[in-house]
Formats: sequence, structure tokens, C-alpha cells
Amino acid sequence: MLVTGFGPFLSYDYNPSGAIAKRLDGKRIAGKNVVGRVLKVGHIEVGKELEEHIREHKPSIVIALGLNAASGCISLERVAINRYYYKDADGEIDEPLRGNGPAAYFSTLPLAAIKKVLQGHGIPAEFSFSSDTYVSNETFYELMRLAYKHKIKRAGFVHVPLIPKQVVGIDKPHYTVRQRIPSMDEGMIEKAVGWTIQTC
Repeated sequence: MLVTGFGPFLSYDYNPSGAIAKRLDGKRIAGKNVVGRVLKVGHIEVGKELEEHIREHKPSIVIALGLNAASGCISLERVAINRYYYKDADGEIDEPLRGNGPAAYFSTLPLAAIKKVLQGHGIPAEFSFSSDTYVSNETFYELMRLAYKHKIKRAGFVHVPLIPKQVVGIDKPHYTVRQRIPSMDEGMIEKAVGWTIQTC
């Protein structure tokens, strides 16, 4: 099976999703050989890179991980939309990911079972119906397109929270603002990913 994460991006110089994917590389979980790969955060390029890994390793299961700084839960993404929107000081990009593609794809991971298992182990987990419009959503959309193309039975996207050291390093004008930024222990996140793999 293939597990992907992301490297650093924007203001985040550390990304637990990529670090966990790296550590899982070469492991065997529930009878599956795990290939862990770190994707670059780049519009359009990420889909090409993902397809290269799928063609090379021919996985039967793919779990893509990403970072969600707004949640303290493991966010089990349900739907990817055919839209890319990003705005910064240089302007904005607002366009479909695939001009002739479907409006949305849905995860084929057993999300209800994963949520039950994670919560049973005391790990906060939630369903999410929006993976945003940046590279996480693009990766999810491209993954599902490729899953149908290559007949991959189980595929989907999971967002993980910031880890505590990242929250400590965020400079906010008032201490109560910093305290409200959610995070989760990285060891717990890694266990959650392992149980997600086993459930799949």
C-alpha cells in the first residue's frame, strides 16, 4: 500500500504528514507492505508525482495525508471537488482541476469503520466534507481520478493536526489566541495512521 504526506509549505517548516509517511516506508502492517512517499506541495505537479508513485508501486490501497492547522482531530475527508483556488499577494488562481472532470470524487476508504476504531483508541476523529481548495484537495481529487483509472480498491485523504511544538512556535499577539490553536501529539497521530491502515 502507498501512504503519502507532504513536505514543508508556506509558513510550515515541518510537516508531520510527510514525517510519518517517511517513517512508515518499508514497514509491514496487517499483511501489507507499506511504501511511504513525501509529495511536494505544488499545483499541477503534485498529480504528476502521485501518478508516478502509483505506476511504480501498483498499490491496492492509497492513503494520502495532509496537514490541517485548524483542527485538533484526525479529519477523514469524504469529498474532493474539481476546483483549485489560491490567493496571495501576487494574485489569485481560480480554476477547475480538470476541465472535463467530474464535479467531485468521494473517498473509497471505510471511513465509518476508521472513525470508530480511532475513537475506540481514544483518538479524536471526525468526518470532514471539505478538504479546502488548495493542494490537499487537489491531491485528493487526483488520487481518486487515478484510483478509478488504475482500479485501486481503497483510496482517500486524511488530514492530521499540527503537533504541539508547531503551536508553541506560532507568534500571536495575545497568549489566549495561541492557546486556542489545536494540536495533537505526533506519536498519537502516527498510531492513528497505523490503525487507519489496519482498518483498510
